[in-house]
Amino acid sequence: MHVVVVGSGFGGVKAALELSKRQIGKITLITDKSYFLHHATLYATATGKSTEESVIPLNVIFAKHPNVKIIEDTVTGLDPHRKLIASKKKDYHYDKLVLALGSTTSFFGIPGMKENAFGISTLDDVREFQDHIHEEVVHNKLDKEYFVIGGGQTGVELAGAMNEYLKSLKDLYRLKNTGSRVTIVEAQKRILPHMSRTASDIVSRRLKKQGIRILVKHKVNALEDDKIMIEGRLHPTKTAVWASGVINNPFFKTNAGYFHIADDGRVHVNPYLEALDDVYVIGDNNTVPHSGKAWPALKQATHVAKNIARLATKRTQKPFHAHSVPVGVPIDTRWGYVEWLGIYVSGQSGAVVRRWMELYGYCQIVPYRTALPIWQSHKLSDVDDNL
Repeated sequence: MHVVVVGSGFGGVKAALELSKRQIGKITLITDKSYFLHHATLYATATGKSTEESVIPLNVIFAKHPNVKIIEDTVTGLDPHRKLIASKKKDYHYDKLVLALGSTTSFFGIPGMKENAFGISTLDDVREFQDHIHEEVVHNKLDKEYFVIGGGQTGVELAGAMNEYLKSLKDLYRLKNTGSRVTIVEAQKRILPHMSRTASDIVSRRLKKQGIRILVKHKVNALEDDKIMIEGRLHPTKTAVWASGVINNPFFKTNAGYFHIADDGRVHVNPYLEALDDVYVIGDNNTVPHSGKAWPALKQATHVAKNIARLATKRTQKPFHAHSVPVGVPIDTRWGYVEWLGIYVSGQSGAVVRRWMELYGYCQIVPYRTALPIWQSHKLSDVDDNL
């Protein structure tokens, strides 16, 4: 049996690992990059922490899995009748196909946003943002106000880390006349709209205590290189970071004739996580409850691997059952918030729990002895190297 897995996020990497452990046969992992990128830690990398916690080379992850062939390529099309997945370089035949392509950024057509906003969804985004801050520090010209567009988990994490980062830079380089502040702009009526009201209230209080301004029910109208328009008012800034909308990978829209696509662009799957015969869609790409986060992607990947193994031994597949998972938000080094099933923990305890959640995630894709130093690299700083 030849199983092709597309994508090197949590879902794709975990699926390939679990298939390898079960000696399914030939496994091909197709990805457009040579590394696993931990998106949930990019906010920290963008604000001075080591890149080691965000990037793990795939050859490290699969060092002891010789039956997994890694191919750098970008998939473009699908022919399920001939069981072919097309890419920029060539076509690949599969017996089973697992699509774990992740999501991409959407700027909702806001004028100037794509051209002028910084992002934190890729390594290139992070480096561009770091270079920008570097230039401001070198010339002692920090913005009076830094805007984070989007008050979801990513935006809140980034705002907290950026606030802490700017303060450390001011102290480290003895910058003067830098009364900078960080502002979160959220279109909905509260930050963290996909978490509980309790989460929004407690985290809002912490952010405000740290001097971070929160604008809810505010929409960004446009962005230029030196100003941002919010609800019709202009605010001077050279630093606005987009931490808002994402859409499903465009591969599915391009090949929409083969998929049952929901209004939000994600793909409907059957109880076994199949979108069509022999094609599984997992993680961010499907409409399964709780999809879009690392832990559900890990669980779906493991389940698909088990089902493929069952089919290989002439057994029937088992349906997947989605479950709620813990959700955590770090605000700064010493404060975090985590909730699950109506129970929450905040403050320093929340920060500790959130950090342990990250270690658990690493341990799902690399052995503990490899995961631990990666996890501990969060304490390292790239500030001196970058500046």
